[in-house]
Amino acid sequence: MSNESQRAETQTAPFDPADPVHHADAAPRAAAARASCPVGEPRPGVFVVSRFEDVHGVLNDVGRFSNFGNFQLERDAEPPGGVELVTQLDPPAHTSLRRHLLRRFAPRELRRQEPRVRAIAGDVLDALSPGQSVDVFAEIARPVTSRTVYAFLGFPEEDWPRIKQWGDAVNETLPEPFDSMPEFHALIGYLMELAAARRAQPPTGADVLDMLLHTPLEGGEPLTVEEAAVHTMQLVFAGTDTTASLISNLLYELLRERGNWERLLEDRSLLDAAIEESLRHDSPLQMIMRSVKDDTEIAGCPVHRRDKLILSLQSANWDERTWGPDAADFSLDRPREQGHVAMGNGIHACLGAPLARLQCRIVLELLLDRFPDLRLRDGYDHELAPGVLVRRPLELPVVL
Repeated sequence: MSNESQRAETQTAPFDPADPVHHADAAPRAAAARASCPVGEPRPGVFVVSRFEDVHGVLNDVGRFSNFGNFQLERDAEPPGGVELVTQLDPPAHTSLRRHLLRRFAPRELRRQEPRVRAIAGDVLDALSPGQSVDVFAEIARPVTSRTVYAFLGFPEEDWPRIKQWGDAVNETLPEPFDSMPEFHALIGYLMELAAARRAQPPTGADVLDMLLHTPLEGGEPLTVEEAAVHTMQLVFAGTDTTASLISNLLYELLRERGNWERLLEDRSLLDAAIEESLRHDSPLQMIMRSVKDDTEIAGCPVHRRDKLILSLQSANWDERTWGPDAADFSLDRPREQGHVAMGNGIHACLGAPLARLQCRIVLELLLDRFPDLRLRDGYDHELAPGVLVRRPLELPVVL
């Protein structure tokens, strides 16, 4: 396709973040959508919402828009494993389950996990030496986040490699259907067996799986073995790739403009600002989905019952109307009065957001301490990984 044809196609085809071609070239397509077609219909019955104001509004309007089928493109997709996940539930069922999960994901509880996370990250970095060339995603970010999540959930350490293999395969398929994948069936079968074995043991209070199996919901019973297995599976999918992508995206921006890295070396108080700006500028989770409950409209565009909405979190976080004319830039000095939507918003905001921020901060602190001369490998050409749900570099080679 010629450059002229590519430009024409970008301007005329509705922005579709679930299309790999659009994902790889999202910035101009999303900008065109925000300017002229903020609620586009790239597929029959599937609408993409691109502006910050509209995305934020849908996220907070549980009366008109349902979480049913979130992360699944099919209009009437069945929940994986036949169990409705907290990310796919509406109130009041969502309220009870989310409150239950917050027993382990509340910020106060997660602060108690910091020594454990710091030890995991330290073990990963102990294997590396100054001057060594490594891929940040594969050799630092992914090992730290997967080991942290698996430990937090309560998986036996000897099983971590195969859990990672199964989870990676499914993550690469989302948001396309995955329920026929052998890796999905292997993972859910393993988790069912693990949950059944843990149900037969006395409660320990040591991890998430124990809590799901032994702690009753408000006014009810603990989750069944099947429910505990499926909810744990969701946490495997949600808590590893996205956080590893956050770490990789942030390090790329800090090292691409070396002055950003130097500023953090001099002033650690900028760490939180760096993490939030990375979440905005390179949102690890690119989109989430909602279903329309009844005929209504968004920004003047009619949508109908059972239509699917793709909320482009990334486009919303690049919206010049909200973030100003420099919205496309990464800036450690960006005012933080306006919150981004990288972790969602409202009652469905990401449960694991505090854990993701904690892991990112710890990895950055340790890298600044141990490898202050960290730099991108000479000749590095930045390229996005192909999966449409998550934004991250295909690889991030650095010299420690």
